[in-house]
Amino acid sequence: MVAGIRADFADGLIFSISSQVQGNLARVKAMGVIAAVLVAALTIAIAGGSAAPQTARAGIYTGYGFEACTAPSVAALKAWTASPYRALGIYIGGTNRACADGNLSATWVATTLSMGWSLLPLYVGLQAPCVGQTGLQRLSTVAAASASQGRAAADDAGVKAVQFGLPAGSPIYFDMEGYHANDAACTRAVQSFVAAWHSELHVLGYVSGVYGSAASTIRDIAALGTAKPDNAWIANWNGVEGVFGDPYVSDSLWPNHQRIHQYKGGHKETYAGVTINIDSDFVDGAVVGGSAAPPPPPPPVEPPAGSVGSGDGKATATWSTATFTSSAVVALTPTTQAPAPNGYGVQLTASDSQTSTPVARFAAPVIVHLLMTTGGLAPSLSIDGATWKPLVHLASAALPPGVDAGYTIDPDGTVEIQTLVPGFFGLLPDTVPPTQPAATAGHFVRGALVLSWGAATDNSGTIGQYQLLLDGTPVSSLPARTRRVTVRAFHAGSQTVYRVRAVDGAGILGKPSPPIVVVPTKRPTDTPRILPRWAWGLLAAQHGQGARPAQAPHKLPAWYWHWAAWRLAPFHLRR
Repeated sequence: MVAGIRADFADGLIFSISSQVQGNLARVKAMGVIAAVLVAALTIAIAGGSAAPQTARAGIYTGYGFEACTAPSVAALKAWTASPYRALGIYIGGTNRACADGNLSATWVATTLSMGWSLLPLYVGLQAPCVGQTGLQRLSTVAAASASQGRAAADDAGVKAVQFGLPAGSPIYFDMEGYHANDAACTRAVQSFVAAWHSELHVLGYVSGVYGSAASTIRDIAALGTAKPDNAWIANWNGVEGVFGDPYVSDSLWPNHQRIHQYKGGHKETYAGVTINIDSDFVDGAVVGGSAAPPPPPPPVEPPAGSVGSGDGKATATWSTATFTSSAVVALTPTTQAPAPNGYGVQLTASDSQTSTPVARFAAPVIVHLLMTTGGLAPSLSIDGATWKPLVHLASAALPPGVDAGYTIDPDGTVEIQTLVPGFFGLLPDTVPPTQPAATAGHFVRGALVLSWGAATDNSGTIGQYQLLLDGTPVSSLPARTRRVTVRAFHAGSQTVYRVRAVDGAGILGKPSPPIVVVPTKRPTDTPRILPRWAWGLLAAQHGQGARPAQAPHKLPAWYWHWAAWRLAPFHLRR
């Protein structure tokens, strides 16, 4: 446990502050944050009775671990006691955190620890200025500002830790995703931020850690010397189930139970009937909980039998034991072959590990997961890197007979490609129009035309909008989810033609639907050329508007009924 602030939850709540820390607390901001942490801790300890802080402790764990975007339910973790995993990464906060608290609470923490799980708290704050992922909030490139941001992140993480019942001395790992490795200003910003994160967590009484790519984040923080964090969580999806031997990180750094290795990226595993999408880790470092028991046995060899990342954090490839007839080396490499300006692509290759002969076809699909939404771009395939064609949008998660590659859209909007052949896969500017809306129909309701149609589809996976066409000219734009519209504009003396067409996310127009043709209904031949005034008044009265005209005859002539029916439906559909 870090010297300075000590929390003893065994019998009440006791804090001791060393003279060194008292000096540090002269800073007004630190005093405010620590006061907030003390208040939160007191609240949990007094109100919770046997709540998490009374049983939580920090320790060391060696064995297998995983993390999921949302904390799994207690029921799911009970099922996963059948797995070899006993450590679990939990996301406790940060401005770039992707998932909400969900199941996570102080009660959940206490229950999970009592089940024998160890916890790895993660905080996802500001990211490197040169991070490749879009939509993330980023660090300042000014060293003093990024250091201030590091202290602020540590302060907030400390408050979150107490909120979730994590004791003093717990490790908190900052999630700094991989970024461009050749940007000196970016490296300095990350180093300044992490050094401040590390020192501020020590002031608050926590153990510091950082998660990130071996080739960028961990490489850069390894150069911090005494300012480097206490623990390193090394992301390198090479399949090695151990913490040493990484080509980017010297074994002399973080040697004493201070490492975690994330060896496999996002994939699904199932135990006792419960499936979770996880990243896999081998842990030999600081956790909340910890276990003196020997590490559990390694995970069984089960699909996916292999996994490789693209190196830029934007794509993964996974495959099952049935994919290759002999051992194979699989590579997934970002490529500039995808057309600019917005395209993104990776090249998937496979070769026999003994003969280095390229594998031209797989026995079972390789899954290429593009960790991004389409953004109106089209999932595409190229065998040679020059000629691209749109991938088939699959109706289910299985390739139909005769189709070598296709894609589905995951619930989070990312693209999952299945392929039986190597090649180039990516998202390209869309050039293919959406399909024609299906099953267009129309019917009249009280003189208004109600148009309906079935959904169109697009190779990008998204429809941007629908257009309503009047005689071939767009007259309104309708949201992509719209399937019905009511119109009342018709030509009095000629036919009126309505159609619907889809527009995809790239603005490409689809083929208009078959026409819905409205024509005027002929005026009954027995209707007088000049109508008596009472006819109009009677028609209004019969529909609740005014009294019956005194001039209207008690026995109405036949022409009146013919005329009234025509006035109520002066148009009809041409069949």
